[in-house]
Amino acid sequence: MKNISKIILGILAVALTMASCEDEDKFPLSVHLDDANKAAYVRTVVNQYLYLVEDIKDASFEATVDVPVDNVAQYDLSFTLRSASGEYDTIPLNTITEFPTSISYTYAELAGLVGYSIDDIAGGDIFQFIGTCIGKDGSFWTVDNYTGDVTGQLAQRNGFAFNVLVECAPITDVETAGTWVADLQDTFGDGWDEAFLTFSIDGSTTAYTISAAQGGSATYDIEVPDGVVLEIFYTPGNFESEHTYQLYSPDGALYGDYGPAPGRCAN
Repeated sequence: MKNISKIILGILAVALTMASCEDEDKFPLSVHLDDANKAAYVRTVVNQYLYLVEDIKDASFEATVDVPVDNVAQYDLSFTLRSASGEYDTIPLNTITEFPTSISYTYAELAGLVGYSIDDIAGGDIFQFIGTCIGKDGSFWTVDNYTGDVTGQLAQRNGFAFNVLVECAPITDVETAGTWVADLQDTFGDGWDEAFLTFSIDGSTTAYTISAAQGGSATYDIEVPDGVVLEIFYTPGNFESEHTYQLYSPDGALYGDYGPAPGRCAN
């Protein structure tokens, strides 16, 4: 049953659909047609996508929203916060009817909108934004309307769904130099479903996962040089309840046992 669901999800990812405001008929979002037939979408440029905990407390979310084709009547932006303490309500943030438009909120303001204190923000927290477009013809476009026309183009995709991440703190509670061991498991036995574990060594990142061919487990030895900044974080995929992993520090001790549904930061 799970594999059938994956096939269906894969088909949807290739030919995603749109819902009409009136009849919910489905159509794919295409941006390569002539101007008269292009889907209504926006380009959104955000000032920064990744922050340290100490930096985001005094930072602002700033973005410019524009349209490549004059076929958008309205763009609505909503916001939510995903943190280790849970997920919060999604709230309307801005309605834009003139383009280009610049918007700005402090991250303290955004956290406060969902009842969260900026002082409680921690590594791995995610400021999540969801956009929708209403075309001048009345059509309604959302993140569910993705096709390859949009997913491969960052600015266009960001008009519909994008995150600002709070970076995980560096590993400082153990000696980091030496060989780290990462043991990964998938309880269903068919890989990690697009999830992956990342080792960032002085900003240079390498991702580790369980492929479908590897099945239920994979083990990696990761060499970490002396005197570097080490960050370890996890990016979720699908079927998160199946994903677990363990990290062993260079001294051979168990550093952490994570999952099911691991958090973003290892420390």
